Amino acid sequence: MPKIEISTEFCLRVRYAETDQMGFVYYGRFAEYFEVGRVEWIRALGLTYHELETKHRIWMPVMSMQVRYLRPARYDQELRIRTSLRALPHQDISFYSEIFNEKNELLCAATIKLCFLDSLTGKRVPCPGFLQERISHAIETAHIQ
Repeated sequence: MPKIEISTEFCLRVRYAETDQMGFVYYGRFAEYFEVGRVEWIRALGLTYHELETKHRIWMPVMSMQVRYLRPARYDQELRIRTSLRALPHQDISFYSEIFNEKNELLCAATIKLCFLDSLTGKRVPCPGFLQERISHAIETAHIQ
């Protein structure tokens, strides 16, 4: 299988409400940051999650998430979320996410695996053709919007 990697980046600033008593971002918040990255990655393909769910009737629930925490994120830091796809989706899709601080230090990395469900039946389906086409086009043109 050829090696691929198509990535997007999105920045956000840590809000006070996301931190614990130590001033660190609460570890559970990182799952939300990873979701922001995935949503923006899909948007860069020219789609939205809303469109996937309403027009195409596709849900994408998380099946597993493996996270490695290396350094704390702190209140008011600007974080850069890099979200990458490293393999073409078939029955599921796996994203690799990395979060960096303003000094470009890696704070944490995760692999998040999602499957595809038909929203009407709740049953698993393969990756929809229209999504595979968008991803293939992004790979061929080495461009994600």
